[in-house]
Amino acid sequence: MDIASATAAVQAATAGNKSSVASAALAGNFDTFLRLLTTQLKHQDPTNPMSSDQFTQQLVQMSGVEQSIQTNRNLETLITANSIQNSNLSVSLLGKQVTGSGTGALLTAGAANWSYALAADAPDTTLQVINADGATVFTQKLNAAKGDHQFAWDGKDGNGADQPDGTYFLKIVANAANGAPVAVDTRTTGIVTAIDLTSTDPLLTVNGAQIRYSQITSVKQPDTPI
Repeated sequence: MDIASATAAVQAATAGNKSSVASAALAGNFDTFLRLLTTQLKHQDPTNPMSSDQFTQQLVQMSGVEQSIQTNRNLETLITANSIQNSNLSVSLLGKQVTGSGTGALLTAGAANWSYALAADAPDTTLQVINADGATVFTQKLNAAKGDHQFAWDGKDGNGADQPDGTYFLKIVANAANGAPVAVDTRTTGIVTAIDLTSTDPLLTVNGAQIRYSQITSVKQPDTPI
């Protein structure tokens, strides 16, 4: 998908925004308000003319609503511009090697690799490798310290049987010594093979799984040509 296609996709997705609808509704209400006011002025009692206080208050309220709608319109314009920029930049990542928050990795020639970071020491940590069908094929328990770690899986299940190449997912459950859960950020590295532009934060397919554009932490040319 090229840059023009990405931009068109985002613009189509953001068409018909709420501020435009609200602005149209306000215009209709304001026209009605003016017609009613004009009619009331025509038929008012000359000896007891209408007070200007209520009229002024209604005009101020109308003006406040209009300003709020304009503010929302400006915000939507900024969001749309940011979405288009994200789409343009994400399209440029096709074929690039990226690293980002994600649990999917490709098992190739008996090797799949992940990295993860623990927010605190987690003596009760369980790593599970899950296949594309959702079945757990490998489990490992360890005493993990706070910080960054690497996990390399050799593609064998708990019985030592080789598993077929493909996408596998790493699930990590980490607990502190007192049993409290410890936050884990699992990261994956792979080639971007597809991009979904239907959201403001594009989804990139990496290692057969999707990760968000905002979760990408590094980009480089692939180690080997694809």
